[in-house]
Amino acid sequence: PAAGPGCARQVGPGAAVAAGSLPPAAPRARIGAMDTEGRAPPRPGPPRPDRHRAPLDRARWDVVVIGAGVGGLVAGALLARRGRSVLVVDAHAVPGGNATVFRRRGYRFDVGVHYTAGGGPEGDLTRILAAAGAAPVPLRELDPDGFDTLVLPGLTFRVPRGLEAYRERLVAHFPAEAAGIDRFLGVLAAVWSLRKLPGLPLRRLPGALLRAGRALPHLGAPLGALLDGCVRDPLLRAVLAGQHVDYAEPPSRAALAAHAVVVLGLLEGAWYPRGGGQAVSDALAAAIEAHGGRVLLLTRARRIGVRGGRAARVELESHHLGPFAVEAGAVVSNADLKRTLLELVEPRHLSRATRVRTRRAEMAPALGVAYLGARLDLSGRPATNYIVHPDLDLEAPYAEARAGRFHPAPFCYVSSPTLKDPDDPGHAPPGVANLELMTVVPARPAAWGTSAPAVASGEYRRAPAYRAAKRAFAASLVAQAERVLPGLAAAIVHEEVASPHTHTRYTGSTGGTGYGLALVPRTTLLGRPAHRTELPGLYLCGASTVTGHGLLGAAWSGALVAAQLGGWALMGEVTGRRRPAPSALRTRAP
Repeated sequence: PAAGPGCARQVGPGAAVAAGSLPPAAPRARIGAMDTEGRAPPRPGPPRPDRHRAPLDRARWDVVVIGAGVGGLVAGALLARRGRSVLVVDAHAVPGGNATVFRRRGYRFDVGVHYTAGGGPEGDLTRILAAAGAAPVPLRELDPDGFDTLVLPGLTFRVPRGLEAYRERLVAHFPAEAAGIDRFLGVLAAVWSLRKLPGLPLRRLPGALLRAGRALPHLGAPLGALLDGCVRDPLLRAVLAGQHVDYAEPPSRAALAAHAVVVLGLLEGAWYPRGGGQAVSDALAAAIEAHGGRVLLLTRARRIGVRGGRAARVELESHHLGPFAVEAGAVVSNADLKRTLLELVEPRHLSRATRVRTRRAEMAPALGVAYLGARLDLSGRPATNYIVHPDLDLEAPYAEARAGRFHPAPFCYVSSPTLKDPDDPGHAPPGVANLELMTVVPARPAAWGTSAPAVASGEYRRAPAYRAAKRAFAASLVAQAERVLPGLAAAIVHEEVASPHTHTRYTGSTGGTGYGLALVPRTTLLGRPAHRTELPGLYLCGASTVTGHGLLGAAWSGALVAAQLGGWALMGEVTGRRRPAPSALRTRAP
């Protein structure tokens, strides 16, 4: 039950590859090994409510949230704290969606959280969690002198905190391109400033609009168009676009707005939750329960029922409780966009235009991940992510993935909780480093040596061709990661791989992506779905909505949905402009 998208039973007994030998006292980890009875060790503190088997104590809820991703959990916690009866259901065994961890004996691997913006004492994420009543989640800042390290042919560039420090470092490496760098960063800053417009007083709005005006011509353009107009050096172009893995699109396709929001958000500080992404999800789930709500896991939504022209009922199927239905004053779907609008809602309740647009909508590229334990000494290294580019062509890996092929020498994103959270011994056994290697991959079953029927039935997991494809994929990532971690291949003591099919199995995402709709110009900002749907009573949150992907984007989506259901005064509490009235909050009845 504690397993996640990288779960070892997806890999097979031959996948733990070690090119060297280990002393008898430190045997190689057995694939499939888990904690006692397949669960995480018990945590100190009061017992947690039963989230799997306990029957519900009511048949009608003010709000039913489908999907316990961060967006759904934030919406549920904000509303439960303000007196609404809230039920959150999810098909997985743990809450969090992409913000979860999975465990092996001695290991704890992050599924999708590698860092986040908004984590400072006054940061957006910190404020949202506080307004939701979530227990303080300790966040550790990555190295301010280089939270991302771009490894390119002929240059290793460390991305520092702060826009001015970033500019100075760029100009130091590329002095002949100073004017173009200033133009490029000026447009990014103008795009980034647009996020503040809704909260500004009217007297400051004209000046802010004037300053942000230079962003408007670029909002519908790809990142590559701005690069073409500002810089000439191919190496500089690769540096400026080097963090593309954070939104998974190449410069020719990536929306400039997506690049600006991701990069400038992180320039204000990059943070990692101590204990991994699960710490955020657990705090939000506990907040829902502390204020009278329920979190029911291993429970799949089968249909959103409509009565009187409104979403008013959710048909569920629980692994332990069987099929049943609940009545809802409102339904919030944090599930995959396509599954929500094309499967959970009957076609007659949505317009043909919505159904066609949803069916045709492009999902972000899928990601493949190799989760490793390696006997490497990382002490003395900064808390950073490495993004290794074997060449300056950032387009080819994406083109290969779209064509259904693996790139022979892919870029490799190297994330290590051992580096980012060194005081927590739970990430790996003593003397072993926890590593996660990631890149874009084809989502088609044929590329992974399987077929759509085999994926649908689950038989693909045991197929020799599928296991072989995962071993070859992991080897290609390890070869690239050795540029920053020499000797990695010989030091591996635990290895398992998550394919797009693994990701879909655990999160239900279309195409195996964790980023929702593709972050290209036509599906960015107002091109993404709004939170309120055309079906009254049905709301959307999560990575595919207008607030975007990532931990912070998902959290904002939940906050905005909660404001639409609970009153816009709630946004003042989320942003810190006002404190909630004590009468607006409630605690769980004895």
